Amino acid sequence: MAVPRIVIAGTHSGVGKTTLSSGLMALLAQRHPIQGYKVGPDYIDPSYHRLATGRPSRNLDSWLLGDELSRLFWQSAQGYWAVIEGVMGLFDGMRGTRGFGSTADIAKRVQAPVLLVVDAASQAQSAAALVYGFQHYDPELQLSGVIFNRVRSSAQEQMLRDAIAPLDLPVLGCLPREDRFRLPERHLGLVPVDEQALRQGYLAELADFLKEHLDLSGIERIMTEAPVERGGWRETFLASGSQSRGFAGTRMVRLGIAQDEAFLFYYQDALDTLKYKGFELVPFSPLHDSTLPARLDALFIGGGFPELFLRELSENQEFLASLRVFAQAKKPIYAECGGFMYLGEQIKDFEGQTYSLAGLIPMSSQMTVSLQGMGYRKGLLAEDGFLGSQGSVVHGHEFHYSKAEFSRAHRPLFHLHKGAESLHSDGYAEDNIAASYLHLHFTGQPELVDHWLGFLQGE
Repeated sequence: MAVPRIVIAGTHSGVGKTTLSSGLMALLAQRHPIQGYKVGPDYIDPSYHRLATGRPSRNLDSWLLGDELSRLFWQSAQGYWAVIEGVMGLFDGMRGTRGFGSTADIAKRVQAPVLLVVDAASQAQSAAALVYGFQHYDPELQLSGVIFNRVRSSAQEQMLRDAIAPLDLPVLGCLPREDRFRLPERHLGLVPVDEQALRQGYLAELADFLKEHLDLSGIERIMTEAPVERGGWRETFLASGSQSRGFAGTRMVRLGIAQDEAFLFYYQDALDTLKYKGFELVPFSPLHDSTLPARLDALFIGGGFPELFLRELSENQEFLASLRVFAQAKKPIYAECGGFMYLGEQIKDFEGQTYSLAGLIPMSSQMTVSLQGMGYRKGLLAEDGFLGSQGSVVHGHEFHYSKAEFSRAHRPLFHLHKGAESLHSDGYAEDNIAASYLHLHFTGQPELVDHWLGFLQGE
């Protein structure tokens, strides 16, 4: 199976991977159908990929996807040229492992050549020593070229090229420093494209800039020379065609999905899994809608940035009332991170202003200037519920600048672990509500979706 592909990796975070990856996707999309990917659990970078390619980007995460990762990649890459944006530094993976989940790990899993992005702002000949280390650290990795970013002058470019020449590794671009292409940032990283974060024409200008400074034909050659996959990928439950279980054999299960500027953290493949398994996804907006859609069987309120829209969310009293009516009907509500906070009684923003919200969980949340939780977690379900039985294991990720305080005793959703270390209990599990700070990926654990459907069908 021939899939032209490339991984854009960095020596460390902040070298310009997202800008370069998005611009390269936009440039290549002028010539080929492009499918974008992001290594790791990121929700925001894929929004830039989507803008560049015209199709949803997909996450490649060893912890969240497990054995499904390779199948997901090969199946979704069919008919496309694949551009994979890395995460952090090339070899940075889960703590306590030798690169598990790193960009290098993913590149080897999908047999993709790697382009290394180097911040050249304060380097000359020393860059060769840096690149040499990355070139030889892992002999199984196919490092195929270097791109220097933030090059100060043509004289520095020549020094960099001369320094790299003995390594027999092509320099595929020397990008001058260009502040006009800096991407907007805030507390959780980049600002999502959905908030109109980019000026009109940004990607077209970026593509033109890269066309001038990259060896595009060299990059295309490396992509087309990637090895043919021989791993025997499997078409499983995401195969083409509709193979849903339906609802009691008569209709699809209508799952309301909160999707607007405040709630936008969803993995595309997780949504595809929900649809394939038998959910009809019905979008709604806690920001803009006055009521929930009719005839919903369950709700999924994902993460996002509710803290930036607290006044609007709090003032939408008619919608909050419809949400409370839905909860009183004992239909399942699943919520992650920002959605978890939204279901609480109130949220205090960064300025100390407090806003009342759904009141379905006896909890108040407070935004903080310091990070309160970040990293991969193993969770054990604390109670039987619609996601699974007590003791069932989930693989998730948390990343939040807020903390939650409960006003009364409650049952947690998960007991969390990091490696062999037991951390703490997280979330809320009462009646029909399952909510926590943990983000899950249903494609990696489709049994959670099966259990949810079985719960709704009375199995």
